[in-house]
Amino acid sequence: MSEVEQSKGVSRRTVTKAMAWAVPAVALAAPIPAYAVSGPPPQIVTGAACKSPGNSCKTFPKGYNVPATVHNPDPVKTIWITGLSITNNTLGITLTPSTSPALPIQVAPGATINIVLQAQAGNSANQSGSFDFNVTWGHASDGSDHDHSPIVLHIDVPGTPPGCVCP
Repeated sequence: MSEVEQSKGVSRRTVTKAMAWAVPAVALAAPIPAYAVSGPPPQIVTGAACKSPGNSCKTFPKGYNVPATVHNPDPVKTIWITGLSITNNTLGITLTPSTSPALPIQVAPGATINIVLQAQAGNSANQSGSFDFNVTWGHASDGSDHDHSPIVLHIDVPGTPPGCVCP
């Protein structure tokens, strides 16, 4: 080929070089985690479940208490725990979720707080089984911050002798 013929368009070599640089940029951008923009999720550690039988605890008459610590690893943004639901319940009784303190729960940047996750029940029979708390969280107290996946906390209940400390 003469030099005149080469200057009529873009060479295949130029297109190949451009694509070699473009493909890695797209591949590197894809795996960035969603929380990178929003900040890390709260870190929640649960303790052992205990039973609150009958009317032994006026603030929480029947059900199961699960003590937990909630840590906000973000040094700048406040985290709000805005919702709680229960799934995968194998206890054989209906459970209704609640917390102490009541929702929404504010966790300041870098702070760690103690809460009690509660699974209220219609009876206080000694049960064994498990269930999951699904914790909804975000950076707005009204729950309008919807871009975060719920945190699932699996709770095993090997047996529930009475002995909860009333929240």
